[in-house]
Amino acid sequence: MKTSNRSNFGKWLIAIIGVIFLIYSIFLLALTLFGTDVNAKVTSYRREYGERDEVFRNQYTYLFGYEFEVNGEKYSGTGQRIGNSVFLKQNDTMLMKVRYLPSFPFINSAYDGNKTHLNLLISLIVGVGLLLTSRKM
Repeated sequence: MKTSNRSNFGKWLIAIIGVIFLIYSIFLLALTLFGTDVNAKVTSYRREYGERDEVFRNQYTYLFGYEFEVNGEKYSGTGQRIGNSVFLKQNDTMLMKVRYLPSFPFINSAYDGNKTHLNLLISLIVGVGLLLTSRKM
C-alpha cells in the first residue's frame, strides 16, 4: 500500500508542476495578444554571480528592475536575462520595452518579441507534456 501512496504523490506533483507551466503560458499569451507596449525606465541593472557554467563561454546572468507609468500611476517589475561580458552601466536615461495588460497594468513583463514567443511555446509544450505524463502514471 505504501508504494501506491508514493506513486500518487509523484503523479500529483507532476500534474501540479504541469499546471504551473500552463498558467505561465496563459500569462505570456495574454501579454502577447492583448498587451500594450511602453518604454520603461530601468531602475536597477546588475550582474549576478560570475560566468555561467555552460557550453557557451562568456555568458552572464543580469538582473534588472524597471518602472513605468500608466494613467498617472507607477508600476514596476523585475526580470533577468542572459548576456555577454559587456556590462551596461545604469543611468537615468536607460529604457527598455515592457508589455502590460491595459486592464491590469500590474500584469507586465519585459518584452523581447521572438524570445517571448519561444518561451510561450516551450512552456506550453512542457506543461501539456507533464499533464499527459501524469495521466499515464
